Amino acid sequence: MTKKRHMVLSGVALILSVGLSACGPTSGAHRSETPAEARHDDTVSGLRDDVRHITRKTASAVRPRMVKRCTTTTKKIKHTSRTRIGKRTSTSTWYEYKPVTTCRMVRNGTESYTRVTRRERWCVELDAVNGDQRRRDVWFQVTHGTYVSAVAASEGDKIKFTPVADGC
Repeated sequence: MTKKRHMVLSGVALILSVGLSACGPTSGAHRSETPAEARHDDTVSGLRDDVRHITRKTASAVRPRMVKRCTTTTKKIKHTSRTRIGKRTSTSTWYEYKPVTTCRMVRNGTESYTRVTRRERWCVELDAVNGDQRRRDVWFQVTHGTYVSAVAASEGDKIKFTPVADGC
């Protein structure tokens, strides 16, 4: 195969692959790969079924304690100057000592801290989501303010909110 023919075939293959990847489906398989926050641009409504508050879970842990350690050294800097008087030139040299500080983080023991193993979440369960009677017992993760208003509503009341994520 000639070099020119090889270049033409690779160009055609590139154009086909770009064209086919740009014409992918807008719903279906790729829809589930989008994050939940992107899917919930609009609000959902339904009949309040249940609410759930999942508390924050923590654990104590130990990590290395890092401190800044600095050292100061002196750097010798050479200066030269030339003077010219007629045909005669003279060079004078002098040195300057400049302090240089270098700092780096070093390990110095350990420290205890509180690690969050599960963050706090507020969830609301809806029946008849967006008027669809077949979508029952669907959980949505919501903000604290939405959770408080859902707790105030009684079971079976119609509520409308913008969820943070699907599931609980």
